[in-house]
Amino acid sequence: MKLNVLLVEDFPYSVEKVWHALTNAEALGAWLMETDFEPRLGRRFTLRGRRVPPGSRGWTECEVLELEPPHRMVWSWLINEGDAPTRVEFRLEEKDRGTRLTLSHTGELDADMASRLTEGWPGKLSDLREVLSRAV
Repeated sequence: MKLNVLLVEDFPYSVEKVWHALTNAEALGAWLMETDFEPRLGRRFTLRGRRVPPGSRGWTECEVLELEPPHRMVWSWLINEGDAPTRVEFRLEEKDRGTRLTLSHTGELDADMASRLTEGWPGKLSDLREVLSRAV
């Protein structure tokens, strides 16, 4: 099944603050999943889920494919061994004294996993909003 998530969110924070929440392992752990992420081109990292759905192994293997600080980052996203990786892209732009985040997640996945991701990303962006509101 074709996965095609496209979400646009405006945040009342600077590009630098939102970029930090996207590229700092502790911040990512607070809103997305626990990780050993480092913002480095070619860096392979793991995202570990807190609530593992039945049939899932509980972690996602990723790699930083493109990095243009502080405006754009692309990851490969591999949920299950043997599947083709999907692609997650984060774009940041200054907008009305804040930042517009455009998130896309695309690729081919089984229907169940595509549905989980499509339904899950809005909640993750809500968690990101909460993390940003608490950050100094």
